[in-house]
Amino acid sequence: MDLQITTLTGVKRVRTEFVGMDNKRCLIIKFPDESKWGRLKDAIFKDNTMVVRYILEDDIGEIIAFKVKVLLVTTAPTDLIFTSFPTAIQSHDLRAEPRAQTSIAVKLTDAQTNEPLCHCVIIDISSNGCRVSIDKKVLVGTPAMRQVIKMHLSAASDKSIELEGTIMSTKVDEVFRYFGIKFDTPKSEVKQLLKDMMVVTA
Repeated sequence: MDLQITTLTGVKRVRTEFVGMDNKRCLIIKFPDESKWGRLKDAIFKDNTMVVRYILEDDIGEIIAFKVKVLLVTTAPTDLIFTSFPTAIQSHDLRAEPRAQTSIAVKLTDAQTNEPLCHCVIIDISSNGCRVSIDKKVLVGTPAMRQVIKMHLSAASDKSIELEGTIMSTKVDEVFRYFGIKFDTPKSEVKQLLKDMMVVTA
């Protein structure tokens, strides 16, 4: 997470880690590394306020921000900041175009060789790109970063639905592997396909 604090020389933004929270009583944040960000103890102290920002890009493409008051700074057993619980949160969409949440089965193949890669599910989509999830237990072929792939979508009609795209990002959790795909298919064609599939992305 990103902390915006006011020092003697002006406003400073530093990065640190979220540790946890005690219900709605307080947030617990790791004190930023002063060897990396410089002296901060004259800015992060009891009763001072700071702005906290966190990017939810992998999930919904959004940044959230809120203001909190420092309740306590500890140095033992480790350097931690205890803050008030936010009473209001602001959010801002990072994506130029909103994505629709979906659950569309799709098969990925290599665009050059037509070699099958894997079956997966599109979990969100827009005319610019999509994000797919793959169960790690059934993953056979793993797409590589910057690999150009073809997406063969399942549809209720007999019409063949195919998109081409490039793997731009990847993420793994305990169950799934996620891939962010940027469409190489012309935007007008993608919009028509989404319309045919009755997927509205605004």
